[in-house]
Amino acid sequence: MYIGGLMGCKGDAYKATDVLSKEEAFEFHSWQSSLFAEAKADFLYAGIMPALSEAIGMASAMGNTGLPYIISFMIRNDGKLIDGTTIHEAIRAIDNVTNRKPLCYMTNCVHPKVVAKALSQTYNQTAIVEKRFRGIQANTSPLSPEELDNRYDLKASDAADLSNDMLELYKDFKFKIFGGCCGTDDTHMNEIAKKLNQIVHNL
Repeated sequence: MYIGGLMGCKGDAYKATDVLSKEEAFEFHSWQSSLFAEAKADFLYAGIMPALSEAIGMASAMGNTGLPYIISFMIRNDGKLIDGTTIHEAIRAIDNVTNRKPLCYMTNCVHPKVVAKALSQTYNQTAIVEKRFRGIQANTSPLSPEELDNRYDLKASDAADLSNDMLELYKDFKFKIFGGCCGTDDTHMNEIAKKLNQIVHNL
C-alpha cells in the first residue's frame, strides 16, 4: 500500500479563478508539500490543476521535497486546460523548468470520452504527450465544467458504459493509471478493474 498526499489549486478548479503565479504557487504550496514529506507520505499528487502557472509553482514545491509526484490537469475536450494551455504545452513547460520532473501527468474529474477527444487534438498528438500523459481518475459525467458546476442532481454513466470508455483509453493511449472521481462508486471501480484485467491477460 502506498500513501499519497493530495493537493490542489488555491481557487476554483472548474473556473480557474484566483490562479496563482509561478512564484505565488511555489510559496503557497511549499508549506503543505513539506508537511506531507515530514509525515512520510510515499508520493504527492496535485489534482485537477486548471492553469499552467500554478501547476509550475506546485510542481517546483513538490519536487523540492524529494518525493515522487504526479500533476493531474483539469482539461476540456478541446485538449486544453481551463486556462487555454494545451496538454502538450503544459507538459513541456513543467518538464523544462523543474529540477525534478513529475513521475507523469494525468487528468481527473473528467469523463474518459472527454479525455479521448482531448488527446485526439492534433496539437496533443506528440511524443511528449504519448510518453508522459499516463492516466485518469474519471468523472462519470461527460458534461463540461460549467454544466457540472453547482448542479443539484448527479449526472453519471453506469458502470458498464464507463468501464468500456476507460478501456478505450487503455487501447488507444496506453494509459497506466485508472481511478474514479466524482460519481464513481465500488460498482464502477469493480467493473473497470474486471475489464482491464481481462484485456491484460488476453495480450
